Amino acid sequence: ICWGKTGLYCLRIKWRLLSFPLLLWESLPLFFIFTKSYITMKNKHALFLFIFSFLLYGIFSAFLPFLDPDEPVYGETAREMLLTGNWLSPQIYGNFWFDKPPLFYWLDALSFSMFGVSTWAARLPSALTGAATVSYLYLSTRNLIGEKPAFYGSFICATTLETALLARSAVTDMTLTFTLTVALISFLRKEYIPAYIFCGLALLAKGPVGFAFPAVIVFLWLALSHQVSVENIMSLKWYWGIPLACFVGLPWFVYMGITHGSVFIDTFFGYHNLARFTTPEHAEKNHIWLFFVVFILGFFPWSGTILGILRRLPSWKKDPFLLFFATWAAFIFIFFSLSSTQLFSYILPMFPPASVLAGKYLAEWDSRGKKTSSLFLCTHLFFTVLTAAAVIFAPVDLGESTWKLWCLSFFLLAFGFISFYFFKAKQLKRFMISQAAMLGVFIFSVSIFFSSAISSLFCSENIVQKLLVTDREDRPVYIDTFYRPSIAFYSHIYGEPLPSFDRSRQEEARRQKEKGVDLPTVNLMTDVPANSYILVQRKIFEKWPDKQKKGLELLWEKDTALFFKKSPVTAGGHTE
Repeated sequence: ICWGKTGLYCLRIKWRLLSFPLLLWESLPLFFIFTKSYITMKNKHALFLFIFSFLLYGIFSAFLPFLDPDEPVYGETAREMLLTGNWLSPQIYGNFWFDKPPLFYWLDALSFSMFGVSTWAARLPSALTGAATVSYLYLSTRNLIGEKPAFYGSFICATTLETALLARSAVTDMTLTFTLTVALISFLRKEYIPAYIFCGLALLAKGPVGFAFPAVIVFLWLALSHQVSVENIMSLKWYWGIPLACFVGLPWFVYMGITHGSVFIDTFFGYHNLARFTTPEHAEKNHIWLFFVVFILGFFPWSGTILGILRRLPSWKKDPFLLFFATWAAFIFIFFSLSSTQLFSYILPMFPPASVLAGKYLAEWDSRGKKTSSLFLCTHLFFTVLTAAAVIFAPVDLGESTWKLWCLSFFLLAFGFISFYFFKAKQLKRFMISQAAMLGVFIFSVSIFFSSAISSLFCSENIVQKLLVTDREDRPVYIDTFYRPSIAFYSHIYGEPLPSFDRSRQEEARRQKEKGVDLPTVNLMTDVPANSYILVQRKIFEKWPDKQKKGLELLWEKDTALFFKKSPVTAGGHTE
């Protein structure tokens, strides 16, 4: 693969990739974005944004092990893809896995093939697509809203807390955000070839939303800007664009449907897309107001611009470009607020347009020489103090090192007040630098100084090391589904999925099984057989009925895990 006229850079790809022409075809459009803007790199701002973002997302990212349970699922699936040589049918624990389309698995597996299987290599695709999103956002919007707002907006996008966290994680959300960002802005710029190509790639990144989101957002924008007409709809070139998007995105789905039949259709479309939107996966955590909190916290340290953006929206709606970004952000927010399954990462695709609006707000304030915004300063200080307080009271047990939390909180407050001073003095560039420094201090402190404490609470690597030195006597090990992906990735021990003894969950699993849904993470057994081992979360074990606790001998406990040996129980209820 050759990039640019100024040099030749070759990537050596293992021969397994070459045996899949379909994979090569699906991979080529990823480099389309480089052909117009990234190759020449005439603009130093674009290069700066890419390098800055990549360093922010990549440095020290390997200090933390995978966070359970999502990251190791993607890492293990990509590892098995590389191990088996089957790049078309994703697998986990040796079973076919129909959870997500393959684009992120392909990127992870390609990273593993070049750099070896590791946590850093698994997170590399997210860091690259995150940096590409930021740089593309600047390159594509500077002719729409102006040079300064585009740069400010892209810089804000790079340095929001949610973007930085997910660009440092081995999950699909950053890849989806990149593909949707290119697709939607390409529609706005009337560049329909990349628009439809990246719609196809978004389909391969996350599924039907890759097609649905651009279509709905563009139509809503046309309606809100009073541009709905036959002429404008035909000008979208959909009559050849939709076939192009299908040509990019559908071959894998067709292959899977032919190869795996109804079980793929029922599991991927029926369960992982339709059922998860209409049926809550974690009902106790779902609230209509959840994403208000997520967005405010995730937009830190730029949360202070939110009220300013809302105040400017009535005047901005006259600008079709700003109206497009507002429509885009609002649709993503409302759609997932109404979804029955809610995860904080779902609204990441609204951060690029929200950042553009924040950049426009700051650029307008800077260019018009207005008096210092008291509203912004107050909200900025409020969210800075709130974040610093949240750090102090974070549920992380540091023992005698609690002083680290106080130090981090102090530095956040210090940078917050430095930013306050620069903004009040109308030194916007220094203000933005101090804001980025505040986020950098937070991100790198978490990765370096709090990695051990976070690992003991949210990661399974320590548990894996303990399990590896345990003599299991070649007996079956039933592993809590929360731990199982990490256990498989770090130790290559698959074990058996531990049954859920929650009656409602068992009934739901049976209903899904009857519908043809195949979930390798589910075990419909009502009990664990004797002479086997059990690895379970402490908080889950405490909720087990007494019947399930009989015959269990605690061998060890590590972090959040308990490891038991189950012995036979006699008729009298005694352990043999």
